[in-house]
This record gives sequence, C-alpha cells and structure tokens, in this order.
Amino acid sequence: MNRREFLSRTAAAAVTTSASDAAAKPRDVFTPLAIGEARPAGLIGQRIELTARGNLLKLDIDKDFLEPFRQKQGKGDYVGAGKLLDSAVRIAAYTRDPALIALKERVAEGLTANQLADGYVGWYQPAFRIVKAWDIHEMGYIQYGLVSDYRLFGKRSSLDAARRVADHMIANLAGKLPGILQEPEIHPPMLMTGLDRAMLALHAATNVRRYLDFVVKDLDVPNWKLEIVEGRRPPYYGHAYAYTTRTLAQVELYHLTGDESLLSQSRREIDYLRRRGGWLITGSASKSECWHSDQSGDGELTETCATAYLIRLFDALLRMEGASIYGDMMERAIYNALFGAQSPDGRRLRYWTPFDGPRVYWPRDTYCCPCNFRRIIAELPQLVAYRWGNGLALNLYGASTVKTTLANGVECELHQESDYPNSGAVVLRVDPKRPAAFPLRLRVPRWSEGYRASVNNEPQPEPKNGWLEIKRRWRAGDRVEIDMGMTCRLVEGTRTQRGRVAVMRGPQVFTLNPKRNPDVAGADLKKLAISPLSFLPVKPDASLRPDGIACQVRATAIDPNRRGRDVTLTLTEFPDPDGEATYFLAPRTSKARADEIAEG
Repeated sequence: MNRREFLSRTAAAAVTTSASDAAAKPRDVFTPLAIGEARPAGLIGQRIELTARGNLLKLDIDKDFLEPFRQKQGKGDYVGAGKLLDSAVRIAAYTRDPALIALKERVAEGLTANQLADGYVGWYQPAFRIVKAWDIHEMGYIQYGLVSDYRLFGKRSSLDAARRVADHMIANLAGKLPGILQEPEIHPPMLMTGLDRAMLALHAATNVRRYLDFVVKDLDVPNWKLEIVEGRRPPYYGHAYAYTTRTLAQVELYHLTGDESLLSQSRREIDYLRRRGGWLITGSASKSECWHSDQSGDGELTETCATAYLIRLFDALLRMEGASIYGDMMERAIYNALFGAQSPDGRRLRYWTPFDGPRVYWPRDTYCCPCNFRRIIAELPQLVAYRWGNGLALNLYGASTVKTTLANGVECELHQESDYPNSGAVVLRVDPKRPAAFPLRLRVPRWSEGYRASVNNEPQPEPKNGWLEIKRRWRAGDRVEIDMGMTCRLVEGTRTQRGRVAVMRGPQVFTLNPKRNPDVAGADLKKLAISPLSFLPVKPDASLRPDGIACQVRATAIDPNRRGRDVTLTLTEFPDPDGEATYFLAPRTSKARADEIAEG
C-alpha cells in the first residue's frame, strides 16, 4: 500500500467514525436561517430583484440552455445549465413567485427529460463524454442543482435524477482518475470543479455512503494540498475559482470528520489574500482566472466565479469561527466586485470586472461566470443574519426584515430601517412575540469611525473583537440605534499601486467615470492627483440606482502639454459600468490609511 492509498483509507475511516457519531461533529458558531426567513430590501434587495426580473426571466432557456442537451453534439464547450438550475431553484424558493417557479420547473424538467437510461445528462457526443473537461463539470453542477430542487421544493424526481447522474459518473470515474481525463494541460481538480461539493450535497440528502466514498477515495479531497501558485500557465494550478471550490469541499468534509488538517487550505487562502497581496480593493481576487498579487487592476481582473466562491468561503468561515473579519470581507466583495459585474438594469453580466481601464460585458447568457453570478445573488438573503446560540447575529446592514423562531421557541422579528450603504445610521426594531431573554450580536465593520449603539436610548458598552453583544430581556418595540460614523476616506495602495490611494466610504469603493467628468477630457487618468482634505459632501446620484450617491473631491489633472489644472471630480459607486480609474495620486498620503482588511 502506498502513502496515498494509506491516507485515503485513513480519511475514509475517520469519515465513518465521525459521521456515525453526531456528538463528534464540529459545531459552528453561527448557523444559517432558513431560506426566506431573512428578506433584504435596500441595495441588496434591489440587486436580487434585478437578477430575478431583469435577467433570469429574460433568458432564452430553451435555445441557449436546453437545446444543447437535446442535440448532444458537444465536444468541448460549456453551457452552465446546472448552475442556472441551482440559481433558479434558490431564487424561486426565496420569492415564491409563480413565474420563477415555472422557470425552475422548465429547466429541471428539460434536463431530466434528456437524461439517458445510463444516467448521462450531458450534451457531449459519445466519444467525448466523461473524458473531456467540461462534461464532468457540467454534470456535477446539474447534480447539485437537482439536489437543491429536492431540498427546497421536495421534488423526489429531481433527487432520483441526481442519483442517476452521480451513479453514472462513479461508474465511469471511480478507480480511473486522473488517467481517464484527456486534458493533460489542466490540473485535475480544475477539470472537476464542483463535483466534490455536488457529491457531498447528495450524500447529505440521501446518507448513501458511496457518494461520500467517491469524494474521499477517488477525488482524494482529504489529501488535497496545494500552494498558492500565481499566473496563468499550464497546468493552471493557480486557478482561483477551482482552488476555492476545493477549499470549500474540505471545509464541508471537516464538519463530518473534525479533522483540523482539512482547514489548512482555507487558512492558506485567507493568509494569501490578507497578508500576501492577493486581496484587491474591490473585495475579490484573481487575474486571467488565476491568482495574482501585484495589485494591477486592468484587463481580465476578478473573475466573477472567483468573486462568488470567495463570498461562499467567507460565509463558511464566518459561520465556523464567528470572526467578524469574514463579514467585512464578504460585504466589500458584495458591494463592489459582485455588483460591479452586473449592468444597472440587471440584464448584462461580466466575466471580469477590472478597476483600471474599460470594462466589457460577457456576450452570452451561458458559461460559468453569468451562471455563478445568478447563484450567489440568490444566496445573499441567507448572509444577512444567522442564529447564534439562543439568539441572533446580524451580519449585513441595510433595510431588511428577519422573521424566525429562536432556540427557546419564541417567534421574533428584526426590522432594519436604514439607507445603508448611503450612511452608517441604522435603526433596528426587535419584536419578539412575547418578552424573552436572548443575546443579539451586531457586526462592527473595521472601517467604522466610532461605532456607537443604544437600546431604547440607553448607550451600550464598547464593542469587542468586531462585535457588539447585547444580552437582555427583549420586548416588542425595543429599538436599537446604531451610528457607524461613515465618511469618505483614502485607502493606501500597495505594490504596483504604491503611492496611490483609492476613495472609499463605508464598504463602497468609488470610481472615476470619464463621461461624468468632462473636465478631465484628454488628461492622463493615472496622473490625476487628488487633494486629501478636499472632500465635498456626498450628493445624490441616480445614474446607477434610484437612491445612489456620488463623492466629490478636488484634484489636479495633467493635460497632454503637461500643464496642471484644478478640477473637481465626481466619483461614482464602483458598479458604474463606465468607471475606469480607482486609484489616484495623492501628494499628502499621510492622510490615507491602510486597507483595514489587508495585513502586512
């Protein structure tokens, strides 16, 4: 027996022991609310609505997503039908809108109607099935979406179809990996991105052991160890999206085994982001789909798939550890990189969202990034708040309503009244059905300039470790008032951005749209120098959203004749589709601060 076989058998034994002993399973600090228990309004709610009505309901489902599965003529491309199904299921379960339920039914039934007798549900020609890269990728996500349909709608036919897909892949892949794959230039975990979590989801839904065994023995998830490798070069070890999906699979397997070694990759990834330059000002990472740390902001920056999976990783680690830093990272990614990947009307989506230079929309509704965007948008409601012991923890600020039953059996509602992220003022009404004692935890963002809170006008103590904890006997109508002290600030650039600063306010990054600033026509945007003490009051700006804002700051522009002239810049929210500059020269950088999320 070689070392790899020994480790795989040891891991399988650990899974068997821990899976049979519920008491041995690690317990998260926070647990998610059921879908629909938290309902964000405000900016997050607007983006969910835009995605549902401005994107999902406008897709040509039959032509773009289902026809390939009827024809089965593929050789090496990718559709993303499984990701589409998962997003449609989740957003239909959240909204309970008949049109969205009908859409998810059409996708699920269209896929399963074209499933072959042996379980194959892809769209490849026979000679290319299983052995080609994206056939496995496609079927893994179809399996995942079908399990979601069963979990959220109770559709037994979808679960049965998911099992047939999984059994087909196990029959063709078990004991044959990685040699069966005809893509030697691509790292095997990238070829099978998502398959590990799809099998874990199916195991959770069925408790059938062979799906877990496949993850442990054939996909070898417990033994996966990989350094962060930068740059796009064969065999694409540094693919950020594939890396993060496998990291998440290990975190999920950790919850079955309690094996701390399964957390090493997630710790390595967070260390790379926060301490080794991987974290970008917009809250995401990657360039040309791969890791990079030089802080350059142009071109194929922040793949949307990477943004989506980083948000999932931050959620998983926040729930597991309870560290508020992950909520801060999640919030930055959502308001900037994620929302920046969608047009203001919701219809068009991006594969990449650079913060320097022009941005372009992906020309198709299919493929990985558009579909992963829809999925993560559908998951946002469950990131607003969590259960925390006998109480609740509030993670994302902004107008929202939470309705749930606490561990003590008391029904409770939390109502956030706020124009966040326009300001840091929040009023939180706590309404239990009957008076009850339970704790409430409020995330304190690291950017906050003097977080203050009161309950019924009674000041609360200073926050600790990124959270304000309030333990009291709550009564209907109790009122928590929060002031986060939100102002415009300059954030120091590093590496290729050294000597430059970005403009932020709360979790939002602001960008320069040349079309909104005719005074800089002909000027070199990289030579714009802003005056650190010259911020003017923010002003309303409805160009991106009805209640949007813009920052104004004085600056010096250099014209083609190298003459400087004073201008006033209007900086819009980062999702501005025509934004082209995010870092600026600042003569007095002493007024800038380090990014509160990055270290070192």
